[in-house]
Amino acid sequence: MKFILKIITFYLKAFSWINPRGSARHAFYLFAFPFKAKLQKHHHEFLNSSHRFSISFDNKKIQCYKWGNGKESVLFVHGWQSNSYRWKSYIQAFDKTQYTLYAFDAPGHGNSGGRICTIPLYEKTIDTLIREHGDMDHFIGHSIGSFACASFMFHQKYPVQSYISLASPYDANEFIADFNSKLKFTEKANQYLAEYFKSYAGYPISHYSHDTFLKRIKPRKTLIIHDKQDQTTSYENAYKMQHLLQKANRNVELVISDGFYHKLRNENLVLKVVDFLKQH
Repeated sequence: MKFILKIITFYLKAFSWINPRGSARHAFYLFAFPFKAKLQKHHHEFLNSSHRFSISFDNKKIQCYKWGNGKESVLFVHGWQSNSYRWKSYIQAFDKTQYTLYAFDAPGHGNSGGRICTIPLYEKTIDTLIREHGDMDHFIGHSIGSFACASFMFHQKYPVQSYISLASPYDANEFIADFNSKLKFTEKANQYLAEYFKSYAGYPISHYSHDTFLKRIKPRKTLIIHDKQDQTTSYENAYKMQHLLQKANRNVELVISDGFYHKLRNENLVLKVVDFLKQH
């Protein structure tokens, strides 16, 4: 995989000098392309314990999952190059007579169709799922999935009882900067990449930021969890998110863990999330 990435990087860097606009378009689709991991037997066994159903938009078939039949509905949104299996410990911890639990494999991930995945595509998935299967009381998102939840709540003015954010990035510039650190695009190519992003999403890169979202979204309660050892997204993001929500007079609780890295795989953190929903 690293060798393939080196070849692609060399190609895009060379192409950016010859045709910056064309290389920016190619780079955008590489940036939005998740390398899908093959699901193993134990993944399928857990996912098959759900009621499986699909939704569709833009000729994409999105695989969805449902557990339980409780009064309150919870939507789980996974992060980049992941799938709904990552929620196994959470699904098992919830009382399914009290909650109805939903998850989906994002476009280009898991059992879903599509080749690329972006924040707007995450939002389309959430919107389609809600329109076809009813409102969600609680959003739980990990990493870019958490960021997508905030973006959806902002653009759709969608209120939820609880928003649980796990290891969220702070803005789209984080994605771009990390991507560009590997490619080292020319300044002109970066400019074209920004222009292509705006033409695709309808907003400039700077719009996709918690600076934008958290001033206006209105969850009744928010729980933010981040780990000090996270090497993918900085735990400083959590403090900035907390500050913005408090400034907007929102109820917010912050948990900074140490030693669980970006994936936050820990039984006590799972129970913290479950208890947070029970209390609120």
